[in-house]
Amino acid sequence: MLLLVVIVQSADAHKLSARLVEQGLRVTQINSAGGFLGAENVVLLLGVEDTRRDDVGAIIRETCQVRQWYINAMPSPGAIGLPSTPMMAPIEVEVGGGVVFGVPIKRFLRLQGGNAVPAFDEEFDVTGAATAQRTEANTMNLVVAIIQNEDADAVAKALVAGSHRLTRINSAGGFFRRGNATLLIGVESAAVNDVVQIIQANCRTRSAPNPPQDGLPMYSATVFVLDASHFERI
Repeated sequence: MLLLVVIVQSADAHKLSARLVEQGLRVTQINSAGGFLGAENVVLLLGVEDTRRDDVGAIIRETCQVRQWYINAMPSPGAIGLPSTPMMAPIEVEVGGGVVFGVPIKRFLRLQGGNAVPAFDEEFDVTGAATAQRTEANTMNLVVAIIQNEDADAVAKALVAGSHRLTRINSAGGFFRRGNATLLIGVESAAVNDVVQIIQANCRTRSAPNPPQDGLPMYSATVFVLDASHFERI
């Protein structure tokens, strides 16, 4: 199983999310911007089985357009307090399409909150195949937890109280674009279960998740556990 990180232009994001949801995929949307042009774009997060990766790629290619933009090669000198001079001819650049990163998932959970049993909790090896629980070195993991907005504050406070550092990103569900929160938590493998239990205990119980196209209510939290090949605090 893979966590796909898909970067597309804002103009294509809603249509792409709708098409992915039609295929039964749950999508989380994070608004962002391109570095050089500063153009608005969107980062989509979705977990997919390895066998569906090519299908998702085909949807992205069919949905996301490549566009031609014209930009000035340099800012006008007048913008920095110097006398204005004629601008250089604009340069044509190609933007759009999609950029896709696939990250192998170590563990995948869908939590229903409170005392409910996780709706789905499976561990994977690095090839994406499901495996039994295994003994491993105490390596660093990145936990990506997508949580309903109304639960995010309680979960974040409980994690901090448990000495777990986190970064919160405001995000949205793909098709309906309802607000949620994505938490990034760096944690050693021995403490992953502790983090999962904190998330579970501090989310409201949702016992009847709907299909993606029906919107909320759905799972209280979707959690991806990823291997972190490099970690340091600077």
